[in-house]
Amino acid sequence: MSLSAHKMYPDVDVLMEQIEEFDLHRHMVELQAYGFTIVPPEKLRLPEGFTVRLRSAIIAACERRNSIQLGDLKTVEALPETASSNSWDLLEEDDVFVEAATHPVCLTFVRWLLGQSAVLAGQSWIIKGKGAKALPLHNDNHGIPPGSGSIAHLCNTSWICTDYTGSADGPTVFVPGSHNYARATLPHESDLSQTPFKFVPLIAEAGSLAVWNGNTWHAAQPRTSPGFRVTLVQTYMRSYMRPQTDYSVSCPAELLEKNPELERIAGKPLNPFADPRNPDPERIAPFMRAGTDPFA
Repeated sequence: MSLSAHKMYPDVDVLMEQIEEFDLHRHMVELQAYGFTIVPPEKLRLPEGFTVRLRSAIIAACERRNSIQLGDLKTVEALPETASSNSWDLLEEDDVFVEAATHPVCLTFVRWLLGQSAVLAGQSWIIKGKGAKALPLHNDNHGIPPGSGSIAHLCNTSWICTDYTGSADGPTVFVPGSHNYARATLPHESDLSQTPFKFVPLIAEAGSLAVWNGNTWHAAQPRTSPGFRVTLVQTYMRSYMRPQTDYSVSCPAELLEKNPELERIAGKPLNPFADPRNPDPERIAPFMRAGTDPFA
């Protein structure tokens, strides 16, 4: 009998059941040991056409917000300089962004790393064209000093919307095990051409989900192939972190009402001090539990 059947540790029991349901055991081990994992489309049980809809929504949002045309994603030789502008805060652009943020497999990883109280911090696109330069090694735990411990503070879940077939595509690269250092890279460690650390590229087909601990060192190689790659980057944080976008304030009420999981990760149930004079007693208990239990 599985330990979750005892129903003695609810915050973990539900995660163990989801890991079993979605067959994520190997990926959870990779996430714990290496600091990152790549989940293929067949394990994500995506609705038909999800990846195409997500990619199209990103491209449409970029073109609309920046008044540009990106061209053919497979053959274009150069992207407008503004293709990376205005890339944050996408939930209201299209329902597919809500689907991406609340996907059950995605949230299983998020809550494994950050606990049931995890909050959506932001969504942003990466549209990378030929000639784009390398991005140096870094972690995503910005502002957290060295010695941040073994508890993850932030989780990155990136939807891969175009194939990453090799280094010419300018993929993300990771330093396996670097999350255990519990610090950001130092200046002499960050340049991919000179760093003493070995790294591996993210090779994946469109529709995959890359997940990594906020402490994991990663970078991006330069892109030399024509066309452009498209990624939806999603960051989630523990409830005590400061999000890039405060969805508990900015997200429209009707969008939250239609999507219970979105309301949960927007942080509304975890903010007992919205009224500073009258804290909500029903919200205080789960808010405080996160301080004593990494899975709460």
